[in-house]
Amino acid sequence: MRGQGDFVYPGEEIAVIEEFSAGENTYEDNGQVRASSLGKVFYDMINRRSNILSVKRPILLNLKKAKYVYGTVTLVKEDSATVSINSIEERFISPSITGYLHISQISNKYLEKITDGIKLGDIIKARPLSISIPLPLTLKGKDLGVVLAQCSICGTLMIKTDEEHLKCPNCGNIEKRKLGNYAVKKVGN
Repeated sequence: MRGQGDFVYPGEEIAVIEEFSAGENTYEDNGQVRASSLGKVFYDMINRRSNILSVKRPILLNLKKAKYVYGTVTLVKEDSATVSINSIEERFISPSITGYLHISQISNKYLEKITDGIKLGDIIKARPLSISIPLPLTLKGKDLGVVLAQCSICGTLMIKTDEEHLKCPNCGNIEKRKLGNYAVKKVGN
C-alpha cells in the first residue's frame, strides 16, 4: 500500500479493496485499487476511500465538449477492452489517453462474446461517457464502431461486406464486428 501523499503513475496499486474502496481517479482491478491518473495519493479515512489528487491536463477540458474519439484496441478481456485514444474528434493528441470499453457498451444487440464486436488492433470511433480516466467509452450509435480492422489470420486490411461483416481480400476470412463509418468498403461485386 502506498503512503498518504505519495506520487503515483496510472496503473499503480495504491490499496486493496478490503481496506479502501476506489474513489476519485482510481479503479478496482481484481481486488486491488489502482491509480487511473498521475497524482498524489489521498486516503479518506472516514469513508474508507482511496483517491488520487490528479494533475489537471488541458486535454481533459477538450473531452467535455467531445462528441467522439478515435483509438486503437490494445487489450481485450472476457467482458471489456482497453483502448489507446489518440484523437479527440479530428485533433490528434499526445500522449494518448487510456479508454475503457465494456461489452455492454458495444452494441444494442446482445453479444455472446466481446470479439463479436471488436478485436485486438481494431481502430474504433467511440463516444466518451464521462471525462474520468480511464475514459469510459460507448460504441452505441449509428456512426460509432470499428473504422479499420486487420484480418485475424493474415493481417491484411479488411473490406466491409455488409452492416456487420468484414472480409479479407487476401485469404477470404470473414469476421463480425460492430461497424461504424468503416473506411474500406467493397467496390463492385
